[in-house]
Amino acid sequence: MNDKNAENINQSILHFIQGNANENEQTEVLNWINENPGNRKELFKQKDLWNAAEIDSDRLKELENNEWLELQHRIDKAKVRRGFFKEFVKIAAIIVVALGVGWMSHYFYTEAASARKVEMRTVEAIKGQIKEVFLADGTHVWLNAGSQLSFPSDFTEKNREISLHGEAYFEVTSSEKNPFLVKTGNHIVKVTGTKFNICEYPEDKMIETTLVEGKVKIISGNFFKDLYPGEQSTFYTETAEVIIGDKDFDIYTAWREGRYEFRNESVDKVFQIMERWWDVDIDYNKEEFKYEYISGVLRKHKPIKQHFEVINELVPIDYHIDNDDITVTLK
Repeated sequence: MNDKNAENINQSILHFIQGNANENEQTEVLNWINENPGNRKELFKQKDLWNAAEIDSDRLKELENNEWLELQHRIDKAKVRRGFFKEFVKIAAIIVVALGVGWMSHYFYTEAASARKVEMRTVEAIKGQIKEVFLADGTHVWLNAGSQLSFPSDFTEKNREISLHGEAYFEVTSSEKNPFLVKTGNHIVKVTGTKFNICEYPEDKMIETTLVEGKVKIISGNFFKDLYPGEQSTFYTETAEVIIGDKDFDIYTAWREGRYEFRNESVDKVFQIMERWWDVDIDYNKEEFKYEYISGVLRKHKPIKQHFEVINELVPIDYHIDNDDITVTLK
């Protein structure tokens, strides 16, 4: 990276941490994070310095080391006036960056080391949203629409434990000594470092865990089972039955990119996903569609009406859209 580019990214990082980055700067920082895993840790470190400075200005004296001097050099280069310092460092523990596409958000979570007080935090992806969350240990989480993730402000115990309601994709930072636990009701997925997807919507009456990379252990009551890449565990909540089989994990993780692929899926399940993704209410007779199955792709950036037109070619339907209320019947 040449000096000019380095100066530009330094200034964008400062604006990002301060919470006043424009859209181009947000994109530049996110691209920079994706270039190298170490860049994400660097961002966390710089943010800790700003947070600590906001908590108590006297602690600046404790930060006069190489890291602080490096950050101060960036501040000087970006021509940030000291008079604005206190105003700009008032940033939340979770930095929210909304991208221009309107349906994706990015969350970066960390705590100032000098003010570490463990509390439970909750991030929710409401209907119509998909969110990204970066936890304090560097774990990367995608949260699907209609989902909620609860986690401690810092992982200080032997186990890194969080709870999930809904669907999420995880890229967990590896740690054999400090396993990562995802709880969904009485169902637990134990991880040491891996990539996997968990889907647990109450209306589905099952919990699906799909492993992309690494290894996880499924724990449910007296049931213990290791999953390997390409395998999926399906736990039926009403009967406590567990089925494990090989699956194409791409189908179960494509939602992160705003694309839902389904093969021989019930129309009822497709309608449920459409309700969450487009934040609408679909009124239909479940009994009427009970034996209707279709295959296809939902793309979140496209109008919902376009998808109903495609469904109509597979299963003849009549539909009426009134803002967020949609009525569907079989022809």
